Amino acid sequence: MASSIIHLAITNELIKRLSFIDANRLKFGAVVVDAGVGGNKYGNAHMKITVQDGTKKTYDFDRYREMFGKRMLTDDLYMGYYLHLVQDALYRGYVYDRHHWNPITSGNVERLHKDYQIINQYVIDKYQLENDLTIPVDFKDEAINQICSFDTEELIQDMDSYFLPVDEEPIFFFTKEMADEFIGEAVEFCVEEVEKLRDGKPGIDMMTYAWNRAGV
Repeated sequence: MASSIIHLAITNELIKRLSFIDANRLKFGAVVVDAGVGGNKYGNAHMKITVQDGTKKTYDFDRYREMFGKRMLTDDLYMGYYLHLVQDALYRGYVYDRHHWNPITSGNVERLHKDYQIINQYVIDKYQLENDLTIPVDFKDEAINQICSFDTEELIQDMDSYFLPVDEEPIFFFTKEMADEFIGEAVEFCVEEVEKLRDGKPGIDMMTYAWNRAGV
């Protein structure tokens, strides 16, 4: 799904648009999803589930809101985590449906990840990102660990690597222009989502973003 740097860029823009209690916890929540290890009854860190008699998959926004709906209104780590899942649902529609991304073709996933490496510095510079992610004190005791375990040390190492410059190479699929377009659209959607939740209105509908199980 979307890279950690793109999630961080979206979060940085949200901080400019909305008031949050703790920006550091928001940013950590927005990227720790990708540090999930294994899973339990909730599936995995991304809370993907099968629906419609096993023919489709989606993100279990209902379960997340049931578990942490009240908490994410007062603790930005949980809001950041939720918004990561929202952004991944949007990203799936952006790359699969709009741009016809095919992950089944051999090597395409690796090529996409290479694109992320190439454009990371562009995104970092444009959205004024800083490598200042910190692990919250006593994170291991956070309720979010009910979902799965998280390798936070590896997450910090990965973030360090994302901020290292790499040689400019030809882009295979995910261009700088696509990054800007997606970030802009995701920011607008997430602003509306946060405002809905804060107003006590229903959030994103997980069935609207369900996809055929044959997809990853």
